[in-house]
Amino acid sequence: MPLISVDTAVHLTGLSKRTIWRRMALEDGSRFRLRRPGGGRGPGPARIELGVILKDIPVPDLQEEEFQFIQGADSGDPEAQNDVALMLLEVGRPELALFWFQAAADQEYPDAMHWLGRCYVSGEGVPQDEALGVSWIKRAAQRGHRISQGQVEALGLR
Repeated sequence: MPLISVDTAVHLTGLSKRTIWRRMALEDGSRFRLRRPGGGRGPGPARIELGVILKDIPVPDLQEEEFQFIQGADSGDPEAQNDVALMLLEVGRPELALFWFQAAADQEYPDAMHWLGRCYVSGEGVPQDEALGVSWIKRAAQRGHRISQGQVEALGLR
């Protein structure tokens, strides 16, 4: 099973860090399935086996492709972060998807900007904020996102 950061586990499941740490305990509670780069207690984020939280991820029957998205999102790839967000949005967990859309949008990924804007406009997973949503959609349009460009033109927002 791939290793992911504890923070990624939190943002995939909606569980608290404390709960994630508890999940990492082996059945007898005496050791943790915890890995750090280079082993030991060295620098770097704590990493856990994805299998430890697999049943807590709200996406049924994850396939190899989804594991790759999760690993890419964990490593900071904006396209993979957007894909993870779309997986979570598709299963009705917009509050989890928003973190990943925001992470990808902060890296100027146009598709994530578009979806983040849609979530704000519709109030899906966040308090509705049409002005903020439209601003994200406009930013996506400026970066070449065709659907956003069409929406901006249709609304006369240039």
